[in-house]
Amino acid sequence: MKEDMHAKLSSRIIGFVSSLILTLFAFALIAYPDFFPFNLTTNVSLLLVFAVLQSVAQSIFFLNVLGERGPRWNLIVFASTLSIILIIVIGAIWIMHHLDTNMMPH
Repeated sequence: MKEDMHAKLSSRIIGFVSSLILTLFAFALIAYPDFFPFNLTTNVSLLLVFAVLQSVAQSIFFLNVLGERGPRWNLIVFASTLSIILIIVIGAIWIMHHLDTNMMPH
């Protein structure tokens, strides 16, 4: 019992530290542009990478998506929810790009 609680606590601490580090990297990337002389595309790409890593870290360490025993129903529901969110976000980006291309005078 104590070993299980110790494993949960160490998992939460690792998750907290990794989330904190990823958040600080993203903040430093934007707050100190002189220290990171990247162009806009590289900055946005790095922010997206940090966001994906942040969501993976939180899913593993806090939601315990990979640590469940028995049926994988939570993992299936999580993957379905994630795919629906991705479809909505990618569709919205595609619609906005299409509107910008076809509606704005160039």
